[in-house]
Amino acid sequence: MTQVLKALIWDMDGTLLNTLDDIIDSCNETLRAWNLPERPKPEMITFIGYGARHLCHKASGLEGEDLTKFLKDYRGRAMSRNDPRTRIYPGIAEILHDTHDAGIKHGIYTNKPQNWCAKLTEKFFGNDLFDEIVGVEEGSVLKPSAEGIFGMCRKWGLKPSEVAMIGDSPVDWETSVNAECFGICVSWGFRSREILENCGASCIVDDIMELRHVLKEKSISIS
Repeated sequence: MTQVLKALIWDMDGTLLNTLDDIIDSCNETLRAWNLPERPKPEMITFIGYGARHLCHKASGLEGEDLTKFLKDYRGRAMSRNDPRTRIYPGIAEILHDTHDAGIKHGIYTNKPQNWCAKLTEKFFGNDLFDEIVGVEEGSVLKPSAEGIFGMCRKWGLKPSEVAMIGDSPVDWETSVNAECFGICVSWGFRSREILENCGASCIVDDIMELRHVLKEKSISIS
């Protein structure tokens, strides 16, 4: 019997929003300020998805206190940007509204800092579509830990089996495995279909229509 989904938990970068150029621009701006060599886009992509500290470490090569200072500088620059190149992926706004209208709960689970995620969510989606946002705060664990999913399930009174984790990276797939929830990987983000297949993802969608089809199979009533 097909398990009925009652909530969708979304990754942010590469899934809901194409933030890639603004992330790279902010990091390279920080590298220039520190008189360190900039990194090309293909290389920078491989650093993203594991949290800002990981990104800054791989981009700068710094460690310890220097890395902490670089990270603080990077976050300040990134947070103060107006996100001029960030865009909602095509069809995302519509599917969020349609599933919200169908009574589905929505959450965001990201390795982005909590306040940064909240800022982007309000700017691009308003305050009505998402029931819960779980980002990174001091001392919190990062994906692929499933703690964020478990926390949302407790608040909503749902089982993980009633939830889908939707993301664009092997980290998101591993998170869904750790939570024992339904995992959906999208190939329109920062990782290719080949990378997603190689990580073992069993449900990969290439566009919004495919995602709608998968959700309908899970008994979500959307057109």
